[in-house]
Amino acid sequence: MSLSYKSEMILPDANIVHALYEGLTDREGFHHFLDLLRTTHNACAAELVVVRKQPLQIDHLWYAGLPDDFIDWYTKNNMIQQDLVSRYATFQPPGLFHSALSIKDELNVTKDYERWQNDQNMLDSAWLVVHCTDTHAILLTMQRTVDQGIYHPEELARLNQLVPFVRQAVLLYQQIDQRNVAKKTLTSVVNAMPQATLVLNEQAVVIHSNQSAKAFLLEEKLLSVRNERLMFQQNDVQKAYLRSSVQVIRASMGQGEYDADTLFLHRVGRPPLIVLIRPMESTDVSRGGALVTIVEPAKRKLPKAETIGQYFSLSPAESELCEDLVTGLTLKDISKKSGKTEATIRSYLKNVFIKTNHSRQGELISSILSALLH
Repeated sequence: MSLSYKSEMILPDANIVHALYEGLTDREGFHHFLDLLRTTHNACAAELVVVRKQPLQIDHLWYAGLPDDFIDWYTKNNMIQQDLVSRYATFQPPGLFHSALSIKDELNVTKDYERWQNDQNMLDSAWLVVHCTDTHAILLTMQRTVDQGIYHPEELARLNQLVPFVRQAVLLYQQIDQRNVAKKTLTSVVNAMPQATLVLNEQAVVIHSNQSAKAFLLEEKLLSVRNERLMFQQNDVQKAYLRSSVQVIRASMGQGEYDADTLFLHRVGRPPLIVLIRPMESTDVSRGGALVTIVEPAKRKLPKAETIGQYFSLSPAESELCEDLVTGLTLKDISKKSGKTEATIRSYLKNVFIKTNHSRQGELISSILSALLH
């Protein structure tokens, strides 16, 4: 939005702008900004309020200069339905500051409303529609008493110097708030997973680990989190992980088709650990990311051939192949175990790829385990 003012107009108070942007990270939100705004601009109270249009009600409110018991009374009784200025402003488009007196003829002021204003000793309000959608409006309002007088045009012009900053800060706050809600939701989902699960952001940084993952990493020395990165003791697995995580995260950002992958950490005398890497799509936490799930076969029941065959409509030979693959056996291992040539095993695998619409072993194994792991 482009704003034009006379050259003699002063710039916005730097302290107010600073307080406004501090509200993005302050636990109290925009309360300090509102308090500074009202004292600097000679108001008795100031509010930044999120209003739901239908039914008309306050969804969120920051305020300064008003006692808590008044706010409790105002919100509990949904007094915004009786507040003619706020009710009018809620359905206006975003713009600049206005004086309530300038719209008095449009408000249909009743005697009851005039009596309420007199009881509060209110004379005028400056109001701004910061942002609006079909369902909500965000308003900034500042009240003045009879002693403080009306808002003159030059005072409104000075307030208008703040409008671009207020609008930007509020929209940024909404984005941050949405990301925090998404992060809390994602965290709840990951924490509920029985498997050890870690969340990677678009830079492959570990941003969350559930309790199962934290406990697992304390016991298992083959992998760890160092400097917020997942590290593997085996160099070949580390290289494979770096390659796979990059590809999976790229896919999560719509930059590739590398849907998922599976790594095996081989151990002496024990079944290999299984590491599933899957894209984390449709999230506001980051532009992209991945879920890394660690499966300990000794504690989880891996799917058997019969179950795999029924789920993916595979032949008995193809199902046996898939059962062996999810345990970490290579095609060469499976050839020796079954007594069939490696070429035959590869032909089975090719048929499985066609039937399951996959093109890589890691992706296939990830799909099987994601669907059938108990």
